Amino acid sequence: MTNLTPIFQALIASSLIAAAAGLLGSFVLLRRLALMGDALSHIALPGIALGILFHFNLFLGSLVFLITGVLGIWLIEHKTKLSVDTLTGIFFTMALALGALLTPEEELLEALFGDITRINSFDFWLASIFSLIILFALFALSKKLTLTMISPDLALSAGIKVHFLELAFLLIFGFIVAMGIKFTGALLMGSLVIIPAATARNLSRSMKMFQLLSIIIGVAGAFFGIAAFYFYQLPVGPIFVLFATALFFLSIFLRKNRWAIPCG
Repeated sequence: MTNLTPIFQALIASSLIAAAAGLLGSFVLLRRLALMGDALSHIALPGIALGILFHFNLFLGSLVFLITGVLGIWLIEHKTKLSVDTLTGIFFTMALALGALLTPEEELLEALFGDITRINSFDFWLASIFSLIILFALFALSKKLTLTMISPDLALSAGIKVHFLELAFLLIFGFIVAMGIKFTGALLMGSLVIIPAATARNLSRSMKMFQLLSIIIGVAGAFFGIAAFYFYQLPVGPIFVLFATALFFLSIFLRKNRWAIPCG
């Protein structure tokens, strides 16, 4: 076993990150952007690499590149006819190549797979506060985001500023990816957003139930991952993914009624 205080910090931080990521995932499925979490996590790699090389906070380094990437995607999308997922793919491959060149080989494993158990006090408070802010923001914007993702034209007719709401959504996505990289790493980040939401989608018959279950499943995965590390010294990120995936396959057999809102 290991010292309890760092584990408790890791448990709180990972649970809040997973809750925010799970809630975000419910909107991501509505928007049919299931692979965007993985793509955005690769955009953060150059920031992680620079943080390792120059010894500054990796969260801040990845966040700078993510915000820059999100703004670039948002601006180009509305200047061209290219879709968000196409532009994300271009940005992510460019960033992946740059990150591969910059990341020191001995630090590459943690950058790719994460290690929430090594979280320091600064990152703990940063992740916790940002996760709570994001949860509040997503709940506050829930109705507008849902309407925008189901029918942009209807949202425009209702007076919703779809263009700027999309920017807010992408920025929230970027913040969650920056926090989640510490949890699951760049390679597995997409699972944090998609798998709990996909599982909840199989079991839900309303939007509120969908959102609530996405949060609960994400938090349950975080608890299971931290417990596996505490008792058996297993890596948290991969255990979270395997546990969440097991719940997903279980949910396929448990679902009785499919919900009518279209999801990706």
